[in-house]
Amino acid sequence: MLYVDYTLLIQIVQFLVIIFLGKKMILDPVLATIEGRDSKIDGMKDEAEQLKEKVEQYRADYAEKMTEMRVELAEHHKKIKDDASKEAAAKVQAVKVEIDGKVAAARAEITVQSAKAKDEMNAMVAEISDMIVDRIMLSA
Repeated sequence: MLYVDYTLLIQIVQFLVIIFLGKKMILDPVLATIEGRDSKIDGMKDEAEQLKEKVEQYRADYAEKMTEMRVELAEHHKKIKDDASKEAAAKVQAVKVEIDGKVAAARAEITVQSAKAKDEMNAMVAEISDMIVDRIMLSA
C-alpha cells in the first residue's frame, strides 16, 4: 500500500527545487551557449557568402580587365606591325629608287661607253681601211 504523508510533499518540493535549479544552472547556460554558437555560425556563414560574392566580383573584374588588356595588346601589336610594315615599305621604296638611279646611271654610262667604243672602232676601221688601201696601192 501506498502511504501519502508529509514526506511525499517534501519530496515533491525538493524535486521541483532541483528541476528549477537545474534549469537555471545547467539548462539555461547550455542553451545560451548553443544559441551563441549558432548565431556565430550564422554570422560566419553570412560573412563567407559576402566574401564569396566579393571573390566572384573580383574574378569578374579580373576577367574583364584581362579581356581589355588582351584587346589593347592586340591593338598595340597591330600598330607596331603596321608601323614596321610601313617603315619596311618606305625603305624598300627608297632602295628601289636608289637602285633605279644606279641602273639609269649605269645604262647612261654604258651608252656613253658604247658610243665611245663605236667612235674608236670607226676610227680604227677608217685607219685600217686606209692602211689596206695604201698597201694595195703600193703593191699595185
